[in-house]
Amino acid sequence: MFSQVCKFVLIFVFVLSSLTGVSNAKVGTASIHKIAIFNEKASWTDAAAAKKATDFIMKNVDSVSSEIKVYSDADIAGFAKENTDDGNLDIIITFGYFPVSLYTPGNKQKEDSLAEQFLEGGDMFINTADYIFYVTQGGGANGADGLKTITDSTFDMWGDGNSSKPTADGKKYTPSLKPAPAVRPFKIDQIKADKNWEIEVVFGDNNGGGGSMADPIIIRNKEHNGRVCIALQTGGAHPRGEVIHEIIDNYLKLNVIAVDPTAKIAVAWGDIKRGSFK
Repeated sequence: MFSQVCKFVLIFVFVLSSLTGVSNAKVGTASIHKIAIFNEKASWTDAAAAKKATDFIMKNVDSVSSEIKVYSDADIAGFAKENTDDGNLDIIITFGYFPVSLYTPGNKQKEDSLAEQFLEGGDMFINTADYIFYVTQGGGANGADGLKTITDSTFDMWGDGNSSKPTADGKKYTPSLKPAPAVRPFKIDQIKADKNWEIEVVFGDNNGGGGSMADPIIIRNKEHNGRVCIALQTGGAHPRGEVIHEIIDNYLKLNVIAVDPTAKIAVAWGDIKRGSFK
């Protein structure tokens, strides 16, 4: 009887502390759980440049609590399955080419692809170089509908001739970011018009702040807390690894709570019932 009382006391204290922490969700330091990098194939950048950016990210990112690792197309599906909806913030980084194992080419999976499940589990995609979710096996087989399908939105990224300048947040969090072409940006008005998505932070836009087309940018889903980040979606040589590293360590680490409080409660309750709560 005494042990049962102790368990319920632990639950009460944990719930109270977790809910109290919700109001400080943008204040405390966060830890990213796992990062998977896919550079087996790339578009609008080459293999050597993708590897160089990957090496920089792996060497310099220090806010990962578990692991940061390169995955093949065959293996990244396992990463997504293992880390979907687990109460942690996990990240998949791509270089303009989207893995077949996460999303069947041609937008054949209208719902419940591994990519969509990963995103809706509160996790995050970061993409650089070509249009996110567009290029896959067979070239541009997903096309513009890849983004629309995976995010359940009407977003498009056509911005030929557009360029981007660092915003105030860009200068603060991503000092390596310089003015650059941004031909596949998120469109601010489209995000604001969508009831499910919101702008979390804009690091660069066509006006250096208050612009209409943004890159780099993070958008966040209001319901499931999944995030999509684009960073330097253009061709050519750019500090892709440096900017992605800064987004992770300078912004996400300081502004995003990696473990949702409600998920922590569920995990703790499961541990208590199994007798493994610590």
